[in-house]
Amino acid sequence: MSAFANELRGEAAVTIGSESFVVAVTFAGLMRLSQAIGARTMDEIYQRLLGFEPFAVSCAIRCLAVADSDEGRAALAARVLSGKNISAADQANWRIGIEHALTAHIEAGNALRETSSPLEDVEAAVTGKKPQTAS
Repeated sequence: MSAFANELRGEAAVTIGSESFVVAVTFAGLMRLSQAIGARTMDEIYQRLLGFEPFAVSCAIRCLAVADSDEGRAALAARVLSGKNISAADQANWRIGIEHALTAHIEAGNALRETSSPLEDVEAAVTGKKPQTAS
């Protein structure tokens, strides 16, 4: 059974071995991951995750998996990272899922910058000036 991912929230379903779960790239999750793996840039995180570096992927599962609590994330990571569950054969599934989640995170950020806030809409209505969007 595959996990249900809410793509509007930047989530992506991933199946590693017999475990299906959801990852969501958030800035807070990226901060935890960056610190855990000692990465200094987004480029480094991206390269290490898509390259299926074992330590980076393991930390990413712990930092980015969707669960109701940190304890839930820890339990999920323990199941996924079990030596009987994960192997190099999971690289393709991981790459598809994490790339989708990273892309969704970036697209969501871009969309936020291209929309006006309620305050900007009110100001435009009151003053007759169109709100400026980032370009």
